[in-house]
Amino acid sequence: MKVLSTALLLLVGSASAFSPSPSSFGIRPLSPLGAKTVDRASNDGEIVDRSLRGIDSSNASASDPTSGPRPALIRNNADEVWVPQRARPRRNRKSAAVRSMVRENIVTPANFIYPLFIHEDGPENVPIESMPGCQRHTLESMLREVGEAMEQGVGTFVLFPKVPDALKTNLGVEAYNPEGIVPRAVAMIKEKYPEAVVTTDVALDPYSDQGHDGIVENGKILNDATIAQLCKQAVCQARAGADIVAPSDMMVSAPVPGRRPDGEMVSAAFRSSSTLHPRFYVRTDAWEPSATR
Repeated sequence: MKVLSTALLLLVGSASAFSPSPSSFGIRPLSPLGAKTVDRASNDGEIVDRSLRGIDSSNASASDPTSGPRPALIRNNADEVWVPQRARPRRNRKSAAVRSMVRENIVTPANFIYPLFIHEDGPENVPIESMPGCQRHTLESMLREVGEAMEQGVGTFVLFPKVPDALKTNLGVEAYNPEGIVPRAVAMIKEKYPEAVVTTDVALDPYSDQGHDGIVENGKILNDATIAQLCKQAVCQARAGADIVAPSDMMVSAPVPGRRPDGEMVSAAFRSSSTLHPRFYVRTDAWEPSATR
């Protein structure tokens, strides 16, 4: 019975929403409240004449939207101005209960991806000055952070490493070192929290001694050679257990996720439109504001 009642309500609602307006048949719509109605937005309960006649001086330059061969508005039987539209969008926004029933998107902690900045420069976490409240975690701290986040309903994480300068090269070979910080961090998370979704950043800038996302030769980025390195990096991360690889290197092609049938890719292009984009480069200690990109 409840299902039948719900179906009838939906049917009635659909019929009301899509039924032709009276103006479609040349009939002027009636006003349910009459020409003089209460303006509910007014604190003093002022009565508003919805005909809006006589509110402009005779010499005013304001045009009448109800006049002319193709008026924007018409007048109903009560001489009120009337927008000839079938649907009144505010019907689905009139109360919290209705909004809750018809909303299409609900954001929960499970929808977020938690960026974790990691390092091995010492036994302590290091604050990131360009991102107040954020810090570079040690691997042990990273695991604690993952556990606490999962208790709050966040289940997806993306790793951003800070690589020691001694390991940085123009070719960025440390990016696909299976014993590097990212593959080990991925393995640690998946071992302790196998249900966590681990995303990795596919980019050379944390591993480059040039402060760039790609291999540099005579001041120019070598796109093809860079992509070859990115492919190796993506495969290395996938083999370490990464669930998703996220190419953010801004080259014109992208690596495959290690030929894993269950591997996934996600674009990090949205980050380029964010005010956090420059800060994400500083967080890896790979970019200075004066560097040419």
